[in-house]
Amino acid sequence: MGSSPFTVIFQSSSSLNAFASEGGARGRLFLDQKEAMTRRAEVERDLLSPNTRPMVVPKKVNRKRSSSITGRGFGVNAPTSGEVSTLLRLDTLKSEGVCYVPNVLSKTAASDLLECVRGELRRAYKAVEEDPERSVARFNVPADIMDPLRGYMLMPLRDEAAVEAGDNSGAMIRALRECLTAGTVLGDLFGSDLCGGGDAEFYDLTALRTEAGATRQPIHFDTPFQEVPGLFCAFIAMEDVEYSMGSTVFLPGTHIESSDRLAFDSGSSVRDSMLGSKRSAHTALKAGDAVVFDMRILHAGTANLLVSEGGGQRLLFILTFRNTAAKEPLGHKPNLRPDYRNRGITLGDMREELGGTEPFKGKARDGKSFGDGL
Repeated sequence: MGSSPFTVIFQSSSSLNAFASEGGARGRLFLDQKEAMTRRAEVERDLLSPNTRPMVVPKKVNRKRSSSITGRGFGVNAPTSGEVSTLLRLDTLKSEGVCYVPNVLSKTAASDLLECVRGELRRAYKAVEEDPERSVARFNVPADIMDPLRGYMLMPLRDEAAVEAGDNSGAMIRALRECLTAGTVLGDLFGSDLCGGGDAEFYDLTALRTEAGATRQPIHFDTPFQEVPGLFCAFIAMEDVEYSMGSTVFLPGTHIESSDRLAFDSGSSVRDSMLGSKRSAHTALKAGDAVVFDMRILHAGTANLLVSEGGGQRLLFILTFRNTAAKEPLGHKPNLRPDYRNRGITLGDMREELGGTEPFKGKARDGKSFGDGL
C-alpha cells in the first residue's frame, strides 16, 4: 500500500507520529495542533468529570411547552402513546438541546448497517490508496492531513454492495426507511416543526469513525448560536458502544444564550469555572439507539482508549437535517458526498423516494440523478 497515511489507520496511537512523518509539513502542523487540543481536552475532562453522568431516556414532559413546539394541542382527542413519546423528546430537545432516543433502528437493521459501513470503509480506503485525490470526496479531508484515528466517511444513499447485487432494498435503504419514514421514532423528530418539517434539507450522511488510541476532543459547538436552531443531528449506534470505545459528552442547556454558554464564550478562567460546576452527560448507546442534538450545543468526543484498556474501532451512523427557517450562517458545511451537496434535497423528497420500489435510482427534483454522490 506504499507510504500513504492510510497504511497506519489500524495501528495504535503511535500511528499519529508515523502519520505526521508521512504527511510532510502539513502532517507535522496537524500533529502539533492536535497535541495542543488534547492538552486542553484533558483539562476540560478533569473539570467536568465530577458532574458527568450517563445520559438517560427523558421521563417527564412539559405539556404546555410541548404543544407550542408542534404548533397545536390535541383538543378533545387524547394523544397516542407514540405522540406522547414524540412530544417528550421534542420538549427535551428544545429545553436541553440533546435527547437520548432508543430503538431508532431494529437490531437486525443496525447489524446489517454496521456490515454495510465496514464494507464502504474498505472500499473508500482502497479508492484513496489508488488515488489520494479521491480523499475529499470520500472522507471530506485531503489525504495528507487525514487523522488516522478519528474522522468521517461520506456515505452513499445506496450502498455499493447493494448496487452491484441489483438489490433495491439494501442495508442502507432499509436503515434510511427505519430512520426517516413518517411515523418512525426518528422520522417524527426530524419531521417536526422544531427541526424543519418535510422541507428540512438533507445535510449530513456520514459514518463517524474512531480507532483505539483516539484522544478526547475539546468542548466545542458545531454551529454558532442563532435564535432559530439551524441543524439537528442524530448519532446512531450500530452496535453496543462501551465507554472505553469513546462516547460523546454534552453540556445540556448550552444551545441557547444561557449564563453557562456566555461563560464558555467569554473564555479563560470564567469558562473553566463554569465547566467545573456544570452538569454534563455522556452517551451510553446500545445497538439501534441514537442521541439527537441541536448542533448549537456544547459537546465533545471522549477518548477511545488503547486496545489493552478496552478501546476499539467505533463506528456511528450520522444523519443531519437543516431547518431552512434559520437564515444566519451555520458555520458547518454539508457533510455529504460532493454531488449530494447544495441541491435542496429535502426530508420530504427522501421520504417520497423511500416509499417507492427503486429508491434513489432515478432523478431528484432538480433533474439530476441521485447517483452515488461522487
